[in-house]
Amino acid sequence: MSGALQSWLKPGLILSVLALLTWLAPASPLDPWNLLSPQKIATMILALAVIQAFGAGMVQYLGARTGSLVTGFFGGLISSTATIASLAKKSKAATISGSGEMLTFLSATGAMLIEGLALVATGTTDLRLSNLVIFIGPLLATAWMIVIEFRAHDDRRSSSTQSTFQILPVLKLALLIVVILSASQIFQRIFGQNGLLVLTSLVSLFEIHGSVIANVQMHEAGLVSAQFLCSLLAVSIVASYLSKIFLITTLGSARLRSQALWRTFYLFCSLGISWLAAMSLG
Repeated sequence: MSGALQSWLKPGLILSVLALLTWLAPASPLDPWNLLSPQKIATMILALAVIQAFGAGMVQYLGARTGSLVTGFFGGLISSTATIASLAKKSKAATISGSGEMLTFLSATGAMLIEGLALVATGTTDLRLSNLVIFIGPLLATAWMIVIEFRAHDDRRSSSTQSTFQILPVLKLALLIVVILSASQIFQRIFGQNGLLVLTSLVSLFEIHGSVIANVQMHEAGLVSAQFLCSLLAVSIVASYLSKIFLITTLGSARLRSQALWRTFYLFCSLGISWLAAMSLG
């Protein structure tokens, strides 16, 4: 058995076991508040493990620059929040370069925006340009920063990533996310249905896709106007950015925190411009 194949034997076995546990776990919540589903928790752990293993492989075989970009994009399509949380934890161990960290961060948030744009474009028969414009500014700003980061650094290969896959940090991170998610769900129950903007903010702290789908369907049913849907989409993006900054601030290195804060400031500015443009379109 070759060294490369042997190094991936353990991650392969762990992912197989996690996939089996996810399949066998009950889907119904077990707690009295119906907040936590074992299957959803197992799925989240599996997603985190897949992102970490995929990231290690991409950086190893494609180089730090290209690998980090690919990892962030596909991780962002699965779960941008899980991808950023994993990135923040890894940044303290300095297993990837600052360039790789930013490429992963930007490509994950970009993938999140692309998926949100696709959900809006395909989820309503009353498609308004204003509801698409809200994504355009952040997407252009993200693409611009990715190009700058990609050109500014060499695409070095890393041999150290062979040993970066560890299941214990994944389990600890999953536990932290479950605690935060539980707190968010409790607050959501306290607020009830009195404020759709508040509910959208709470849901989008973890992933915008659930809130985007729900709000688009409400628009389809005639319960939400096109202009208010545009505001809800903007709130979703803002909440998602804030949650990622929170994860990086609490879990990540000082270097990653400083870089991410500046990039997110530019993203907020681009979102503000897009929101003003969308409002003018009606």
